Amino acid sequence: MQSIINTFVGRKDEREKWAELLADPNTNGKAVVVVGKYGMGKTRLLDQMVADAEENNSLQCVSLRYSVAPSESPSMVMKMMLEDAFQAARYEAGSLDYEGKRFRQWNRLYQKLGIFSNKKEPDYQFFHALRYDHRKNIFEQFILRLRLFTEILPDNGRILIVIDPEQDTPTVRVELWSQLVRELPPKFFFLFAQRFKDTLTANEEFRSLKNVYFLPPLDSPNSPQGLTDLKDSETLRLIETYQPVLKESVSDHRELIDLFHCYRNHPYAVHATLDLLLCQKIDRLSQLPREPMPQYIAPAQWKQIVEHPLGHEVALLFEAYTILEVPSLDEMVCWVADISQHSFKIILSDPFLRSLIRDEPDGRMIYHHHLSSYIRTLLYNSDGSITLEARRLHQRAMVGYGELMRRTLKPDPLATIRLPEHSLAVGGAELFAETLGHCADAFLTLGFFQTFGAMLERALSLVPHCSVKESELFFQFGRLRYQQGDLEAAVQYYEQSLQIARLITEPERIAEALFALGKISYELKHDTNAERNLREAIIYYESGPDQAGFVETLLCLGNVLWRQNKKQESQTAFDEAIKSVEKIKNYRQRVRSEAAVLTARGRILDELGDTSQATELYYKAIDLTQNIYDREAEAELHSRLGSLFERSGDLKTAEENLSKAMEIHRNMTLVEHWAEDCFRLARLAQKQGNLQLVRERLQLARQLFRQLGNTLKIAEIDAETKEM
Repeated sequence: MQSIINTFVGRKDEREKWAELLADPNTNGKAVVVVGKYGMGKTRLLDQMVADAEENNSLQCVSLRYSVAPSESPSMVMKMMLEDAFQAARYEAGSLDYEGKRFRQWNRLYQKLGIFSNKKEPDYQFFHALRYDHRKNIFEQFILRLRLFTEILPDNGRILIVIDPEQDTPTVRVELWSQLVRELPPKFFFLFAQRFKDTLTANEEFRSLKNVYFLPPLDSPNSPQGLTDLKDSETLRLIETYQPVLKESVSDHRELIDLFHCYRNHPYAVHATLDLLLCQKIDRLSQLPREPMPQYIAPAQWKQIVEHPLGHEVALLFEAYTILEVPSLDEMVCWVADISQHSFKIILSDPFLRSLIRDEPDGRMIYHHHLSSYIRTLLYNSDGSITLEARRLHQRAMVGYGELMRRTLKPDPLATIRLPEHSLAVGGAELFAETLGHCADAFLTLGFFQTFGAMLERALSLVPHCSVKESELFFQFGRLRYQQGDLEAAVQYYEQSLQIARLITEPERIAEALFALGKISYELKHDTNAERNLREAIIYYESGPDQAGFVETLLCLGNVLWRQNKKQESQTAFDEAIKSVEKIKNYRQRVRSEAAVLTARGRILDELGDTSQATELYYKAIDLTQNIYDREAEAELHSRLGSLFERSGDLKTAEENLSKAMEIHRNMTLVEHWAEDCFRLARLAQKQGNLQLVRERLQLARQLFRQLGNTLKIAEIDAETKEM
């Protein structure tokens, strides 16, 4: 946080207990939960606990911090940590040029512990062990990574991970945190901030774990609600520390002591008051409220915000932070507030305004909850409905997150999660369900399965029964289960979607569900069922607007028929797909579908031995993928052409195409494909008698396979190297 008050007072018992736990020679993994109401200084105490640990010369302590939004499940937080750890390792090992802000704290951890810098060559076994595999259980991978770090930490090493929820945490999230703490390996400390009725403090199972410690203890008669107000001696120490600066506004510090007594020495009220005084935003204590409730300080802070020389823009900025709720990048909050970066820098240069904004590893947000809650009362009506101003801000957030998702090759995690939330505020259940459909690909690509499922459940509880939206949501549930590999559950959801779609006579929904069921049958090699579902889907697609789905269904039907040796019918399906591509209105969908048709036809011609015609179709498909910057599809086509030319004996052209595929895979950091490309290129060079190039490519392939931990490929390369 950025408070002007840099002197920490109080919490002596909590800090002493923390020092005792940290220095425990037993070093078993521990969870430490700081408990207190809003404004009691949980975050401040956690920050000080981290500072105490890192300043302890007898220990090597490194900290990581994650702010957890209400919609982020424990598995999502663990997944973010897994990805951050690996991305930072790639940077430290020299295989990634860009150092992203979100995982910079992991870079600091690696540098402080000397994990990479003390070695002449990166430890590829360690490097590979950090890789996140979306096909495997997130929790199991997370525990394995923690154990990996435990093994390389020195005896006096400690890793502290702070989990600070932004709002009250739902009870459904407690089980995974309990499982994590139960299996926490040595030298790890998870530090949680919780309100008294939050998940971890209210759950008996979590509270009963032997390696969980509450600060202050929950059974303490002096603190039934957690952290207490500051003592008179502690607030007096703050006043005396800053008395030289306060002289102009406070002639007698007893007057300030009386005011703090009125506030019951509440930490938020005390620090907020001192910030106002130190920044000379008020020059008389009479300007401050005298109510005993600490949240009444927030209106005084807001008054200074709107009376700032840039008052309108400052108010917009703080309203935008309130609407966004979670730590946000500067570009996003400026967009939502509709202010310039120049104005933003001027606002941040004001010490008082800066004290109201907290820095997090992945962005900034308002400090403190009482202030953001007060601003929310200005943006929302008493009945819970939103004002026109709040609607406008939510709409701008939707546009901003939507643009963020469109301009990146890999979906943006925060945009994927937050876009549906803002759509719910703007358009209610209908828009929420529709936006979830738009974000489905991103959720599935990122592996945010639990969160996507929770949002789908929420949407299902809001939309009317037996409606189009309900059918769509069941369909998305089918996609989710399909992605998770649970084909049986996917079929059940698709059939539910189909049943509702038939009941309300929605041809597009019927076609969509039938195609999904046909695709699963094709994968299971139930060709009769697949053909039946796909043919019926085509009938419904013909009467609807979704030409892209129509083309995709025709392609799948063509493959099913080809496998059944119905060559003529298969060719007819492919020909029909070609004719239908031009009817697709969306440019990207049209181009992608046309490329897919050309690729499918090229593959069949290649199998039939017509390499000339297949080559022509592949190159046409490449031109199309380049037009829409579909890099993965382009790389796949170059790879196919490489194989085709290698079989026909044109090794030079084969090498050119494989090199292009490799370059794309390298730029997209698709290490598995990159390694395979290197290996194939080495064999091509061997066929051409260029031994020097063979050695260079095998060396790079070996290095990449070491990153992947693929011992079979490494052994294969070693064997080929010995034979040279």
